[in-house]
This record gives sequence, C-alpha cells and structure tokens, in this order.
Amino acid sequence: MDQIIIANNAIETLVAITEEDHETGLMYKPWPTPIMTFPYDKAEIRKFWMKNCYSPLDIIFCRQGQIVAIHSGEPLSERFIGPDEPTDLVVEMPRGMAKALAVQPGQRVLLKRSIYTIAASYVDSLRKMLNK
Repeated sequence: MDQIIIANNAIETLVAITEEDHETGLMYKPWPTPIMTFPYDKAEIRKFWMKNCYSPLDIIFCRQGQIVAIHSGEPLSERFIGPDEPTDLVVEMPRGMAKALAVQPGQRVLLKRSIYTIAASYVDSLRKMLNK
C-alpha cells in the first residue's frame, strides 16, 4: 500500500495515477473517505473543488516535499480551493484529520509509492506517449 509521510505520521493513501483519477478524486465516496494523494510532475497553481464530494475534507497543498497551505473543502461546493502559489502534491483527507495529526504549513511530506503504483504510473506514462 502507498503511504504519505506527513507530520511524522505514516498514513495509507490512495494515489491518483491517471488523468481520470486526478479529475475524479474522492467524488461519490461516502464518509469517512480514504486519504487520497495527487502527485504532479510539475509545480503549478492548482485549485480543487468539491463537486460531487459528499464528505468535508482537509486539502493539503505541497511543493518540493513541504506543506505550503491547508484548506477546508465543503461538501458539494463548486468553489475553487487552493493557494495562489505553485504546488506539485495535494493530499485530501477527512476534515479534522490534519488538526488531529498536528499538520501545519512548513512541515515535510513524503509520498512512498508501492511497486504497484510505480508500475501503474509507468504504464500510464507510456500510454500518454503512444497516444500523442
């Protein structure tokens, strides 16, 4: 299983691999939602919304292995959420979990991918190259 190491806690996480994973995220998942991590190849300004997401979330935005911002996501909201600075990793977790784990901006974050996720990411990259 994949893990996100955040605030000295190792937490199991789902990892968004494909473009569809990134677009769908935790939509339609009932409470309590799993933790989901969205890695990106390049740091860019990213905004998330909660359309079709039934559970309140903590959304943690990171760049280069460090937390830059933590935002609260409201269920079913179409308001865009996120910092006005580039990020290359986003973590979604049930609302209140970030506070319970004492997660704060400036802390280090590390995504530890399973061999399955590494292989799936490689296959997805190949698929993208072949479809260009």
